[in-house]
Amino acid sequence: MLVDLHLHADGIRAEDLATLAYFGVKAAVTCARDTGGGGTADLLRHWDGLVHTETQRLKLAGIRPLVALALHPARIPWHGVDELLHLLPHYFDDPRVVALGEIGLHEGSVREEEVFSRQLELAARLQKPVIVHTPGREKLQRTRRMLALIRESPLLPAQALIDHVSAETFPLVRGMGCWAGLTLQPDLFDARSAAAVIAKQGPERIVLTSDIGEGATDLLALPKAADALKAAGLSAELRDTLLWRGPLQFLGQKSL
Repeated sequence: MLVDLHLHADGIRAEDLATLAYFGVKAAVTCARDTGGGGTADLLRHWDGLVHTETQRLKLAGIRPLVALALHPARIPWHGVDELLHLLPHYFDDPRVVALGEIGLHEGSVREEEVFSRQLELAARLQKPVIVHTPGREKLQRTRRMLALIRESPLLPAQALIDHVSAETFPLVRGMGCWAGLTLQPDLFDARSAAAVIAKQGPERIVLTSDIGEGATDLLALPKAADALKAAGLSAELRDTLLWRGPLQFLGQKSL
């Protein structure tokens, strides 16, 4: 059984969601993202759609629906940030909303840093984990800055999943005590290279994510990675820790 901590259900067809369930994805976190309009009303519609529409689509496909909501760094509106951050905590009254995400830095502006820090403080107050976006451009520099901001925040490092890590940023993330997300994309990790990292480093504070539903991604990346882990000789217990128990631990969920 597999848990995907980062996909975008609003970008996945119903038949593809059913295929994911057939190949073992039993729970998934659908994250707020950066596409579409950037106004306050647009973002509220996006959040409402994830909570009310996409959870039903995941459930109908046979996948336990979970949601992460936040202001994505590439989708921060020019007006209404205070209002949105005031409304965001109310969404967590729904038990399916389990994390803030995606948050992070994209271009690395001062404004992005301010919104990132405010959302870290909010997550600490709500006692919820965060799913952190790292950009493809200047990834090392942006990751270092985000880790510094997390260190300065009241959020515990173990409550932060730094996603889309690279071979260069992976040791920084693990060294600080954050979770490292190995995203199964051609420019980051394929199934075999992810298996090699895990075989060498162990499964602690590592999760595999797909980011499917946004851009050109492999629908079956996570099930293929599970097969690659088995082929690499990793034990059933280790695979279960990596693909099921570890993600649930990060979310603070004892079971589903």
